[in-house]
Parts: sequence; C-alpha cells; structure tokens
Amino acid sequence: MKTIIVEDEGAARRRLESIVNSHVNLTWEGSAPSGSRAVKLINSTQADLLLMDIQLKDMTAFEVLSQIDKDYSGNIIFTTAYNNFAVKAFEVFAIDYVLKPYSEGRLLSAIDRCLKARTPPSKEIYAILESIHFPNKICIPEGKTSHLFENDQIEWIKADGYHCEIHTVEEKMHLIRILLKDVYQLLPDNFVRISRSIILNKNYVASYKENSSESVFKLKSGKDFFGKTEYIK
Repeated sequence: MKTIIVEDEGAARRRLESIVNSHVNLTWEGSAPSGSRAVKLINSTQADLLLMDIQLKDMTAFEVLSQIDKDYSGNIIFTTAYNNFAVKAFEVFAIDYVLKPYSEGRLLSAIDRCLKARTPPSKEIYAILESIHFPNKICIPEGKTSHLFENDQIEWIKADGYHCEIHTVEEKMHLIRILLKDVYQLLPDNFVRISRSIILNKNYVASYKENSSESVFKLKSGKDFFGKTEYIK
C-alpha cells in the first residue's frame, strides 16, 4: 500500500516514516511537512494511504483535501490532538484516527484496519474536518464544497430525491446534493427529524398538537409540518 505522510512536526514525521518503512505491506512514497507541500505530493503520487495530521501550520487537512486536483479515493488515517467529541464524530463515519500521543501499536491497529477495509473517504469526512475547523458552524458537504450555516440560521430541511432543501430564517432555500439521512448526522442536537422527509430546528417550533396517527408541528414563522411527537420529546 503506497503511503504518504502529512505531518508538520519533525519528530512525529520521522517516527511515522520509521513505522511505515518497517511495515511489510506499506511503501513510503514521501512526506510533506506542510499543507502546500502535501497538495503537490498527493497530486503527483497515486497513494493508497494518507497518514495526515489534522491541524498543520499553514492549513488544515480539510483544506489540503479540498485543494488536490481529484477526489482522493484511497484511505486516510488522521492523527489528532482534538478532544473526544471530535473523535466520536470520526467514529460515526467509520474513519480511522489515532489520538496524540499514540503508541506504535495503536497506529499499527489503524493501519491494519485500512488494509482490510480499503474504505475510501466519504464527503462527510470533509464536513467533519471543516466542522472542527469552524466549530460554531454547520457544515454541509457537496462534492469538494462545504456550505457553512450558523446554528440558528437553518429553520427546516426537506428531502428532495438525492438533494436536500435547506430553508433558512431569511426565507431563502439552498438546494444541496446530499441525502437527508447524511445531513441529519451532521446536525447538532437542536435539530429533530419528524418524518422521513423533514428535519426541524427545535428552536423554531412554537407548538405541536398530537393526533391519533401523527402530530402537527407549528413553527414560529407560522408553517405547519406533519410528523411524530416521539421524535421531539
């Protein structure tokens, strides 16, 4: 498995190079001490695995991945010093990571997982990375673009085939190519899915009325939606 290392700390980079060079199933293709160097190296090398630090001195891993010529189709193992909340976000999408400081055994376990799974990174990875870089924003991915929204900017969301309609409090609609179930996993706790096609921001729910089969949710703006009360309690 052809491997590229992206790490701006010299000691950490040399340690990773030693581990890669001693692994029978890995071939070291080069290292990048910065984001700009990483973009050039990834573009010029068909790597199967990236060992990437998230926060580099000149840019983030998200920015590196967004600037390469083509969507990366190999595996990524992130090394991160971020807290457990960020780590759990990675787990949702079955991405592997190692939390600094890490043991060699932990890294080898992550490499083993990539060798077996061969799972390419999804667009949700990029949104998680940018969510870490912009912690007060909601990041919804669409290809290499991430649409940024304030938490209380989104009023409600509707599924539209392979797209989602993002409706904001400014009464604007943004059509983004992403499935509703994928959007829902990227949203904070103040959003609730009341049906297969509708997500509401609970901060804008004025009231709901229970009926025998479904309930009516009324937003502060006066809009009505039908769904299940069990989702909002």
